[in-house]
Amino acid sequence: MVPARSRRLLVAVGTALFVSSHGVPAARAEIFDGSGFEPISWGMQIDEVERVIGRSVSRLRNTHSDYEYLQTSRYQYLGCTYELLLNFEGQGGRLSEIVLTHHGGTKAEVAERPCRDGLSRLREKIGPPIAVSSGVQMWRVSNTTVTVMEGRGGEFQIRYTTTKPLTK
Repeated sequence: MVPARSRRLLVAVGTALFVSSHGVPAARAEIFDGSGFEPISWGMQIDEVERVIGRSVSRLRNTHSDYEYLQTSRYQYLGCTYELLLNFEGQGGRLSEIVLTHHGGTKAEVAERPCRDGLSRLREKIGPPIAVSSGVQMWRVSNTTVTVMEGRGGEFQIRYTTTKPLTK
């Protein structure tokens, strides 16, 4: 049985993603729980997302694609510290991917427990994965694909990717 709080959160996230995927500009989607990110939706452009996040984010340019992206080196999510990247589709494009990377490092044992607990809470919220293979798990939630990749030394990555073409 799913706890009531988790069920309410899952319904809220699912509803928000459904509304945002159908082009309702006033609606905001909670793509994931995290301070400052509740008002972000997949349809937002880089300027809008940058304004919502504020000073803690840097705007950078991918030298290969020449597309801009946003980055913050220390973001607290699910009880763990991550490097956060927000990728956008093309020049002036819309938010298409959120990547959270936890680097294990020398203090991996100290961070291990809270990070594992946070991943467990995430898995509890979104249910069983649709695919599992060698340290990679994948879920589909409305118009979002969630992928968790676990590496050696306590390093892992959570990716939220839009699965539908976005329209304004």
